[in-house]
Amino acid sequence: MKEAEGSRRKRKINYMLMLFMDSKEGRIRQMGFGPVLVEVVAVIVLATIVVLAVTCYRNDKQITVLLAQTEQQQKDIEKLTEENADLISLRKELTNKVIILSDTINQKVEEEEALEQERAQAHMPVGFPMASSASVEEAEGDNLMVKLKGSEGSSVVASADGTVTSITTDSSYLHCIRIDHGNGYKSIYRNDGDVMVKEGDEVVRGAILYVIGEDNVELGYQIMYEEKYIDPMGLINIDG
Repeated sequence: MKEAEGSRRKRKINYMLMLFMDSKEGRIRQMGFGPVLVEVVAVIVLATIVVLAVTCYRNDKQITVLLAQTEQQQKDIEKLTEENADLISLRKELTNKVIILSDTINQKVEEEEALEQERAQAHMPVGFPMASSASVEEAEGDNLMVKLKGSEGSSVVASADGTVTSITTDSSYLHCIRIDHGNGYKSIYRNDGDVMVKEGDEVVRGAILYVIGEDNVELGYQIMYEEKYIDPMGLINIDG
């Protein structure tokens, strides 16, 4: 019986947590807490530690994830920066090519325009219809025919580029050649000499139509525009 009581006394534990002095009474009091309260406090402290540990772990994990994301974003930014630099370089290169191409196109357009002007000018019957100097009798009447008298051994020539549309017999001259210049203008050549071209021929300015001999020194020359006769003297260049 005494041994049991001694054993119970041995197992009885008093937890003394703190000492403090009561200044009013001038004495020291001893405070003690039971094991249940201590265990509750210990559990709370442990739980707090666990919560803090878990929170720290989560924060560390989030920080790690954020750092990884930041690193990846930095890599993406560097990659995009390089791509942007490449695009800027490519844009400059394309801009230079566009400028060169534009200049080339403009040059081609100018050349084509100049060539077209040359072609248009070449089809204007402004040339003198004889290869040498000749006397000129100005046009009279409704048909406005200019009469030119050349010299033997010279030639009657086309006054502009065009197509020989007809070669007919003339009442006043032996032959009549008509050339369509494709721009509303037609030139008509009347001479007694042998014809040096045929219908359908494409001729250029200066192409020989007749060779002037002793018997065909005179040329009757007319110009039509939009099927109406006009005065050749207002259009052709007379060199002599």
